[in-house]
Amino acid sequence: MNFKKKNAANAPAPNQAQQAARRRSLRSGAYASVLAVVVLVLVILLNLVVGALPTKFTQFDISTGKMFTLSDTTKTMLQELNTDVTAYYLAETGNEDSNITRILNRYAGESSHFTWQQRDPALYPTFAQQYDAQNASSSSVILVCGDNHTVVDYNDMYTADYSSYYTTGSYTMSFSAENALSSGIAKVTRENSYVLYQLTGHGESSLESDFTETLDNSGVTVQDLNLLTTDTVPEDAAALLINDPQADLSTLDAAAIKTYLENGGHLFVTTDLTVSTPNLDALLAEYGMTRQEGLVIENDSSYYLYGTAQTCLLPNLSSNEITAGVTDGMHVFTPVAQGIVKGDSTDDLTLTTLLSTSSTAYAMQDYAQASTAEQGANDPNGPFNIAVAASNSTTGAKVVWVNCANLLNSKGIEYVAREYASLLIGGNAQLLTSTVNWMTGEENGVVIDSKSMSAETLTVPAKAIMLLGLLFTIVVPLAFIVAGIAITLVRRRR
Repeated sequence: MNFKKKNAANAPAPNQAQQAARRRSLRSGAYASVLAVVVLVLVILLNLVVGALPTKFTQFDISTGKMFTLSDTTKTMLQELNTDVTAYYLAETGNEDSNITRILNRYAGESSHFTWQQRDPALYPTFAQQYDAQNASSSSVILVCGDNHTVVDYNDMYTADYSSYYTTGSYTMSFSAENALSSGIAKVTRENSYVLYQLTGHGESSLESDFTETLDNSGVTVQDLNLLTTDTVPEDAAALLINDPQADLSTLDAAAIKTYLENGGHLFVTTDLTVSTPNLDALLAEYGMTRQEGLVIENDSSYYLYGTAQTCLLPNLSSNEITAGVTDGMHVFTPVAQGIVKGDSTDDLTLTTLLSTSSTAYAMQDYAQASTAEQGANDPNGPFNIAVAASNSTTGAKVVWVNCANLLNSKGIEYVAREYASLLIGGNAQLLTSTVNWMTGEENGVVIDSKSMSAETLTVPAKAIMLLGLLFTIVVPLAFIVAGIAITLVRRRR
């Protein structure tokens, strides 16, 4: 059998129908190619647009504690920024804390004046030194605004609550990055700074770091003042603090402070009910405040710390411009306090209650010899003022008196309430800072509550468990079987 190879030249020419089919095929292929290119370009453009959008529009906060949802306070602060703030995140590449980077993205999405960059210490070994942050923990943040800078340490962005550790053996973690970052931004963008002088020479207690750090975040530095070496309060004093004096003011010291107040000065005083200070008391009396003799005993359990003595007061915090910097979640702790009798306001002197007891409290007169907390026949009933503010509209003087020696004593609070110390010290420190801000005329920055990192447990009732079990083990499978049979029968009939 002979096989002859066909000559391509002798192949019949395509007819018109075949040529038309080929043209349609080519056009369809061209259209498909062009469409694929257009779709690819659109996808790339869409990715670029989505990537340029703030993360608040592209990433949703589904955490139970809303860890990455910024408060209205932070949003307002960021939207009102008129200077550039740069955050440098100190973390090795590949070891970033995703919680911190996500919230930094949220900050950047709220203001064009806020940006952040990562600085790997391995690649930039000397970078942190120029901001005195060489000892900062990994994953810390350096905030820079012009010549101002501050370090938000990693450990300040997470808070451990050990209040239940001694009973349950466990603790809870909270995410405090928003409070730390917002406080840092307020600090580096603040235009004014102030000096709070704390008086010495009368056995006063010095402020500890828990209080000085909170003041520093509001642009207030603390310096000592001894009136034995100078006969006047310095002109740059934004306020004067007399913290738990163990001896009375001398006549000359009282006169110097009186002159300071008459010239529009500001005074914050805490006192001990066991220490007699007639000169200081006379100065405070000129501003409408006198002592209520006796130790305050609280009978309402919601006004003193659970598990402690009835003298460990959690007084009511009045809501006003002076206390505006203390959030609802904070508590002011005044263990071992005495009442203050508030006089009547006049045309030029306004008196405002800041802290007060319940109406069931009483002032124990014979507290030094008392062996029980029972009210005596001569013990007056409450309510009592524990803290009072006086403002003179004529001179501009402002005086705040808290009749509790332990208000600004970290060690004393820790001794009385070890499990709750950090919470209580924070509230007391914020009251001091809020008051100083009121004295200087600065706007109070509200403290932002920490966000819980504990996932909420979903509890399913026993009846619901039974119903769900029947639904997914019997009802749903039977429904699929019935649907399958029905589909099969319909197809066979066709």
